[in-house]
Amino acid sequence: MFPATPRTIAVVIPTFNRQERLRRAVESVLQETRVPIALHIFDNASTDETERFARELAARDSRVVYVRNATNIGGHANYAKALDSVETAYFLPLADDDYLLPDFLHDAYGILEAHESVGAAVFVTQTRTDGGAIGMTYPEHPDKIRLGLVNPHDHMRDWLTYGHYSWSSVLWRSKVLAEVGAPYLHVGLPSDVDFQAQIFCAYPVYIVNRLGAVYTQHDDQASMGYDLSHIKSWGALFKRLDRAVLDRGLFPVEEYLPLRAKVQQRYRSIWNIAAKEELDSRQLVSSASAAGFRLGDWPLAFSLIDTLAAKPRAPGPDGVDDTSVLLLPEDVVAESAAPDRPQGFLASVLWSFKAASAVIASAKRTAATKEQALSEQKVLAAQWQQTCVALESSLADQTAQTAAARAEADAWRSKFEVIDARVSVLQGGLLFRILRKLRLMRL
Repeated sequence: MFPATPRTIAVVIPTFNRQERLRRAVESVLQETRVPIALHIFDNASTDETERFARELAARDSRVVYVRNATNIGGHANYAKALDSVETAYFLPLADDDYLLPDFLHDAYGILEAHESVGAAVFVTQTRTDGGAIGMTYPEHPDKIRLGLVNPHDHMRDWLTYGHYSWSSVLWRSKVLAEVGAPYLHVGLPSDVDFQAQIFCAYPVYIVNRLGAVYTQHDDQASMGYDLSHIKSWGALFKRLDRAVLDRGLFPVEEYLPLRAKVQQRYRSIWNIAAKEELDSRQLVSSASAAGFRLGDWPLAFSLIDTLAAKPRAPGPDGVDDTSVLLLPEDVVAESAAPDRPQGFLASVLWSFKAASAVIASAKRTAATKEQALSEQKVLAAQWQQTCVALESSLADQTAQTAAARAEADAWRSKFEVIDARVSVLQGGLLFRILRKLRLMRL
């Protein structure tokens, strides 16, 4: 057993009312006795048997520290509190419904000890249901990414292309927390993705294609809460990602934008999940703004503006139309008014984008139709040219055949003329005259 030292791994587990799942998680940590570990449980005022279990565990194992909030401060605040408590060289935030596999902590610890520049040792996480059915992995394609020691430029290219990791199988060097900064979970529910992006842009990592942890899939997961209401969080995540990538000069803009588009495509289905509760007018406008301007999801932005236009106009608590995030002067609004144009600056701009997009789409369809017609004309012209070449070739053959026949006829005519001349000469001779008199020849 190791005493707590600065080179200890701090495993922090925020939890709430998951005593049985928590038991499995802590057992997967405490089975490792070859490296120094401090296990900190942050109980968010659980009402089940979590407190009793954790206090008994702490009494038995000196590596365990139990912290209980007097009241439930919310999942994100509890996670931030757990991360803020880290004072050791290394840390691992472990979800209370996940668990580690043997050798992960030992091997990851050895990697960080051996490579001082590395910000994290990343292993593969496997998803499993409570029934044991195996699903996908994080990363999704571990066979396609670079392994071993990878610099930020190459690693971020893979991370943007193939997706983020489950951080239950990522052992972090504690100094990387300064790169993210308190409260660490800056963008709400997808903060684990933001957390990784900020650190990976700054530090090299060590990637191991071997299972390190299991991510349990069940109906009570926090990730099951994703829907349209979190779209502004995704917008904030991409804003921070853009700044981290471009400020550090990891990629030229022309190289970064296609990679960014892959990330947008990967998560688009998540922020397009219908909101569990109806969004009010202001939420619709701000969500449409995030969808269009930050995430490039204009179909969703236009859909939200259509939903806004269909809502009855009702003044908010301040007496102002609830759709008016920013107001244009009345004379400007009057000049640009249209029957279906929403009021308010931002909603109006988005409406204009939709109208412009419709015009652009129509122009593209017209251009495509003209291009297809031109393509068909080119095909016909090519076919006609081939026909003309074939006719010219046939005519040339016929001309050559005619010339050959004419030459052959001229040759025969010349032969006949020679023969005729000879016959004329012979007819005037004595022998021919005698033969004719004797009636032996008729010519």
